[in-house]
Amino acid sequence: MEDHAEKIVKAGLELGAQDVVAEIVTDRSYQVRFAQNQPVIANEWRKSIGQVFLAYDRRVVVGQVTDFSKIRETVGKLVKVAKVSQENPEYAGLAKGPFKYSRANLDRKVLALTDGSDYVEAAINGALEEGAKECAGSFWRYHTEHFLHTSNGAEGHDVRARLYLSIRALVSLESSGHGVSCASRRSQFEPESAGHKAGRIAVLAKNPNSGKEGKYDIVFDPLIFGSLVDQVGGRSSAYFVQAGFSPFLKKLGKKVASEAVTIWDDGAADTIGARRFDDEGVPTKRKAIVQNGVLKTYLHNTSTAKKFKTKTTGNAGLIAPHPHALLVKPGDWTRDELFGEVKDGLWLTNTWYTRYQSFVSGDFSTIPRDGIFRIRNGEIVETWKDIRLTDNLIELWKRVEGLSKKTEQVTWWGEVGVPTIAPYALIRKVGITRSAM
Repeated sequence: MEDHAEKIVKAGLELGAQDVVAEIVTDRSYQVRFAQNQPVIANEWRKSIGQVFLAYDRRVVVGQVTDFSKIRETVGKLVKVAKVSQENPEYAGLAKGPFKYSRANLDRKVLALTDGSDYVEAAINGALEEGAKECAGSFWRYHTEHFLHTSNGAEGHDVRARLYLSIRALVSLESSGHGVSCASRRSQFEPESAGHKAGRIAVLAKNPNSGKEGKYDIVFDPLIFGSLVDQVGGRSSAYFVQAGFSPFLKKLGKKVASEAVTIWDDGAADTIGARRFDDEGVPTKRKAIVQNGVLKTYLHNTSTAKKFKTKTTGNAGLIAPHPHALLVKPGDWTRDELFGEVKDGLWLTNTWYTRYQSFVSGDFSTIPRDGIFRIRNGEIVETWKDIRLTDNLIELWKRVEGLSKKTEQVTWWGEVGVPTIAPYALIRKVGITRSAM
């Protein structure tokens, strides 16, 4: 695979491209899908794809090589497309290698796993023991191998392995709960706990009533809080800032959250988002996006870094920089203490359909789903439905009152695209409106 990557770069340069990046990704992932409390299908992949980026006179093209016997032919077509494409005046080249990378932190027990049925059974049983009637979801063992070669001297090899389970538990169509378990090590993988959590939420969510508009103090479960963290990480990309898709324009060095909030991006941390290098081959590292409430950096590749007169943060995205894994600094509260601070408010466990009314101002809305609970004096007194969280991203983060000591690693395709280590959070005076759904 190293040879394929090198051949792609060589072909691109010989055909006139000034910059070329080739990354060969070999996927050996395994999946079990389950529904109605039992596995329904298992899938296993073994495929290799060549991801190609090339620039010809600042004309940028991205494509794929799927037939490695036709590398030169495929790259030739991409160069022809680049020659007739529009020039990208913002493109400023690639990071200059070579680079040294830290040792891969890999659990071989994850790679050796060939059957996830026990994990699926444990998750389902956990939910049923809590009183759920029906469960559905999926288990994944991800195993990918990455070979990177660039025309600017970067070469890298990375093996990424991780475990993931998502379970939805239902008591009725209106009473559901969601649990996830994510880990890069088998010893840290807890599908049974995810099942128990989904089941408990589903049982608590029985017989919901339509919610009422207003401003509420809200305890955010790690899964929904992770979606808010994901928004901060994604909107801190320098590409989205300069394109007008972020409220963080001209906010560097300014307060964008409460002093309780520190958010790092760290592709080198032991999470399911771990990777040794970014898409230009730059080593990943920890950096604070928000520190004690202050915006410290945008996320950069080489091109955006030159535009902003700074250095790459190791977050390429060759087109748009992006976070690898997001970590929130834990607070000093227990979950029960956070609940005890809520005299009249809500506990939200999950969300979907996050949409912006204005990217520049940060006005957004999202629809809470699964368990939505009314809290008085720290106790659950009612279950709600049909509400929408409607607020401003920066102002919401400024009203973070407290974060829990305990954190959970969360991700799911609906709202938390970037693996995130998130605590429970108490946020004051959050806007709630009615949802038509």
